[in-house]
Amino acid sequence: MTHAMAASNGTMLTNNTISHDHDVLIQELNDKMADQMVPATVFISTMMVLSLVGNPMVCYYYGAKTKLTTNTFFIVILALYDVIVCAISVPGVIADMKFFYTFENNVACKLLRFVNYFGSIGSILTLIAIAMDRFKKICRLTKPQMGIRTAKLVSLGSIGIAIMLSWPCLAIFGSIQVPIPNTYGLDLMGADCTFTKDVAYQKYVWIFNGVLFVLSVGLSVILIVLYSIIVHTILSHKKRLIMHKPRKNRASSSTEVETSLTDCSHTADDKLKEKEKGEIKTLLATKSLAPRNDRHSTASKKSTNAQKESGIDSEAVKITVVMVIVNIVFIVSFLPYLSLCVWVVFKSQHESEFLSGAGLVLFKIGTRSFIFNSSLNPWIYGIFNSNFRHFYFGWLCRKR
Repeated sequence: MTHAMAASNGTMLTNNTISHDHDVLIQELNDKMADQMVPATVFISTMMVLSLVGNPMVCYYYGAKTKLTTNTFFIVILALYDVIVCAISVPGVIADMKFFYTFENNVACKLLRFVNYFGSIGSILTLIAIAMDRFKKICRLTKPQMGIRTAKLVSLGSIGIAIMLSWPCLAIFGSIQVPIPNTYGLDLMGADCTFTKDVAYQKYVWIFNGVLFVLSVGLSVILIVLYSIIVHTILSHKKRLIMHKPRKNRASSSTEVETSLTDCSHTADDKLKEKEKGEIKTLLATKSLAPRNDRHSTASKKSTNAQKESGIDSEAVKITVVMVIVNIVFIVSFLPYLSLCVWVVFKSQHESEFLSGAGLVLFKIGTRSFIFNSSLNPWIYGIFNSNFRHFYFGWLCRKR
């Protein structure tokens, strides 16, 4: 009996030793992968800092220091979405790369992924609202315009839609066991924040990613079409202004021509009628001036009418240019993220199983490309809005 107990204790000791060795090895492999992810971590951390500095500046300036309009209201909402993403979701992204094979907090994983999708979907819906507002203000000037109350209702609607489309994250994401490639020939399993591998949920994973991909592409196409029409309208307006612009006054003087022609008909015997002829000259001069004034008046009216017809001022053009750039940045930054997510679903494997080295680092950056939009937006406003720049740079100068 003593021998049997000794054998049993030996077996338990061996199993505990193997389990301990596996845990140590997993931690070593995790630390090695975390070191490999340092370039991606530094890059994403830099984007996060830019966002957390810039977006509160945008919220304060457009929310408190400018006139409340539908455009400034939507810009503040967009900045708030970016703050939510970068303050809550991005730290989770960094933690996910730090704990590449040891992310075991299931609740945190679900919440971080939910916030990520919620912020991204809310952003694109807000961009659609801004595009519709720009379209109505430039292309449908005589039609009823969007007011602040409508803008608030639209923003509440975008929040509701973002929640409705994002809640599946709470079911299909989690701390999932994933195989750890190694050169030891061991069957090692780690934990990562990713899509569930449960067969029962696979069709929902496909539906979730498919719906978001189609929706993102469709909304991106809508943005492109709307801004294409807006830009075309602005260019047409500019062309009409050039066509109706009054011509410069020419150097010829009708008064002088009429006077010289009259003077040529003078004779010596007409001196007694000089006063009468002077009156005739004045009358001719008045008549010669009238057509010229009428022509200039007509041209000016045409130019004014053309400008009033479209109602497009330089400020509207500047705002549109800024929003076009913001939309381009959004599309360029968001589509790679969705494309890579769909690609991973197709592969049905953890990324570490088919990628390594620089390819894996670039993959991690690509699947977080949505952060580019959140971090660059406030600086786009700063570059293209001189009042925004002067407000903050002037404040810094005064502090010095």
